[in-house]
Amino acid sequence: MEKIKSHAKIAIIGGGILGVSLLYHLTKEGWKDLVLIEKGELTSGSTWHAAGQCPHMVGSYNLAKVHLHSTNLYKSLEKETGQATGWHGCGSLRLAYKQEDLDWFFYVKGILDNVGSPAEIISTNEISKIHPFIKLDGIIGGFHTPEDGHTDPTSTTNAMAKGARNGGAKIYRNNRVIDIKARPSGEWEIITESGNIVCEHVVNAAGSFCSEVSQMVGIKNIPSINMIHHYLVTEEHPEIKKLTKELPVVRDPISSCYLRQEGKGLLIGIYEKNSKCWALDGMDWKFDMELLEPELDRLEEHLNKGMDRIPQFKDVGIKKIICGPITHTPDDNFFAGPAPGLKNFWMFCAASIGIAQGGGAGKYLAQWITYGDADINMLEFEPRRYLSWINKDYAIEKCKDQYRRMYVTALPNESIEVGRPIKKTPIYKKLKDLGAIYLDSYGWEKPCWFAKPGMREEYSFKRSNAFTYVQKECENVQNNVGVLDLSTFAKYEISGKNSESFLDRLCANRIPKKEGSIILTHMLNEKGRIQTELTITRFPNNVFYVLSSTASEIRDFDWFNLHLKKGEYVSIKNVTQDYGVLVLVGPNSRKVLSQLTSQNLHNNDFPWLKGKEILINKIPVRALRVNYVGELGWELHHSMDQMETLYDSIYEVGKKENIINFGTYAVNSLRMEKAYRGWGSELTGEISLVEAGMSRFFNLKKKNNFIGAKALQNKSQSGVDIKIVYLEVDVDNADARGNEPVYHNNKVVGVVTSGGYGFRTKKSLAFAYVKSDLATGVNLEIEIQGQRRKTKILDKVVYDPDNQKLRA
Repeated sequence: MEKIKSHAKIAIIGGGILGVSLLYHLTKEGWKDLVLIEKGELTSGSTWHAAGQCPHMVGSYNLAKVHLHSTNLYKSLEKETGQATGWHGCGSLRLAYKQEDLDWFFYVKGILDNVGSPAEIISTNEISKIHPFIKLDGIIGGFHTPEDGHTDPTSTTNAMAKGARNGGAKIYRNNRVIDIKARPSGEWEIITESGNIVCEHVVNAAGSFCSEVSQMVGIKNIPSINMIHHYLVTEEHPEIKKLTKELPVVRDPISSCYLRQEGKGLLIGIYEKNSKCWALDGMDWKFDMELLEPELDRLEEHLNKGMDRIPQFKDVGIKKIICGPITHTPDDNFFAGPAPGLKNFWMFCAASIGIAQGGGAGKYLAQWITYGDADINMLEFEPRRYLSWINKDYAIEKCKDQYRRMYVTALPNESIEVGRPIKKTPIYKKLKDLGAIYLDSYGWEKPCWFAKPGMREEYSFKRSNAFTYVQKECENVQNNVGVLDLSTFAKYEISGKNSESFLDRLCANRIPKKEGSIILTHMLNEKGRIQTELTITRFPNNVFYVLSSTASEIRDFDWFNLHLKKGEYVSIKNVTQDYGVLVLVGPNSRKVLSQLTSQNLHNNDFPWLKGKEILINKIPVRALRVNYVGELGWELHHSMDQMETLYDSIYEVGKKENIINFGTYAVNSLRMEKAYRGWGSELTGEISLVEAGMSRFFNLKKKNNFIGAKALQNKSQSGVDIKIVYLEVDVDNADARGNEPVYHNNKVVGVVTSGGYGFRTKKSLAFAYVKSDLATGVNLEIEIQGQRRKTKILDKVVYDPDNQKLRA
């Protein structure tokens, strides 16, 4: 065995397709001192027994880019390395049984048109031409992706491994990692069976063993669950032997199966409703290239339906049954990014369709590690989306549900009740009894809208039955007063004698000098790309109360802590769970609040963008005169355990002012009318404040340069390739929601980031990023549900552009 190196820049633990892909792509980024450590042979976990499907049909703009890079890479690797990958470019076909399936097809096609992946929605006649063996009863159409296919997982992984070795990387096989220790120098020491390696970065790409590796550095409750998955391969079939062109892979939602040609026979894989987990008490390190005992009794109903759809399955015997563990997460997105609370420890694991995603995910994580951000928005793959609050029971139930929903049409904002609730505020049940329809957001129960008791949302890609209820919420906020539970904010207290200079170094905007002042600001990386959006209020004694988005709680907490310099006197506290937040907003909000406090609430004493510590009905409250909806109002931050009392007093007094509860659907409508950008949609790590049209929120004349200042200055001077546009859209019953393609002269020139209907202005609105030369004075169209919709580029905010309502 080759002697193991004592030092490396980065060490990747795990030789499945994800780990090897990352190794390969890091060499492409110019990294030289790289090692990968695998306890067995390459692919010996779940990679080797995977079916190797590579679909492009995904409902995520960022994930579509991941899949596209994977397939393009697998096609080209043999030419680069001389190692065949076993790529079969046979295409894929997804079957539709109902209108909502077709609606989803239109949405996905828009995404694929934007990323450059060919797709078409086809009739049953066209299905027969592409796949003559499919029985068409009950089918109303199909989604054809001609450049899909499948690849041989072992050959593909070995091709990337050869490419990585050619780039100078070292791969150590049959060498288990026993422990990982943090050194005082900030480096990591990896203890293996064959010696120790000291390195700057560690990547956990251990697949089914990712929980065991994580525990070595103190990370517990990794929501990566091994699900038992089967696929069956038939004997040769005489009709298949006659074919001159390989059949496309078929995905059938009724049977919950994928069905494809395999050599001269057929293959069927099942995502059974009676899903089952494996190794819940931990993995045995001896598990290597092994399979599990098949459990065909759980699959019988699905097998019968799948084989009925392609009757040729019933003509031949079963040659081989593959049954093995595949990792799943509660949302079925893999983990790619930093582990919480640790410097230079990365997670890259828990992929449920790792072959399809491995190539692209490796590319974009390599960019993140190298440059501090990727060329796509990586938020949906962030390990920290779960690792601060997840529990094992929730993970198990969610993963089982995701497994059985693999081929269920995904509907917008669909609220899946499994495993919930986890995080709820003291008024959760009260609001639910009043009709609140909740969506879970990073474990929090967040009220979306308020329905009649017993009513449910009829989820749709068009306007749902929530539309008229949200309209009433928005109109009441505009004309009277509304109250919203927005406790899901991430919240921090940053204090100490160096707290101002600390924040000044991290934030692009000026930090408030006066007590009570509020600013909106952003933290950037060295490339000037946006890491987060913050609202900062200065309170007495150098205490800064900092708010960020729900999804950013641990991400931002890590950013603060990892950028704290030695010798700085700064205290950083995560107080997210400590404070509840009620938003009281609307022209009557002052009338309501003034009956509950002795504080003078008028502009001369409590103007817009000011915060005060006050008493409301004897409850201490941090009252911030700021909101995300564009009306007179306050955010009321208070001790979580006093939330119900505060809510009850506000609601009781508010009755005579026509108070109403409202939810986040209304917030989206109201913020779109104010042209407020959203974190995670308009503001992401892909772009800077220049592209986002947010130049008024950074100050290049600050005494101390902030992180990313030089990059922003360069962008401001040299210009950018894309810019944000604010659009009014001509629609009927479907508004833009995000990810739709933007057209100019029949060419895709941009992508929608978010949208919605503005009830105060009666306009359908959207944000999009387009090529810079098309950001003014041109005719743009957005394709929504297969229809090109005309737009008008707006040069000013459509509702209260001078902020008279906010200042009232």
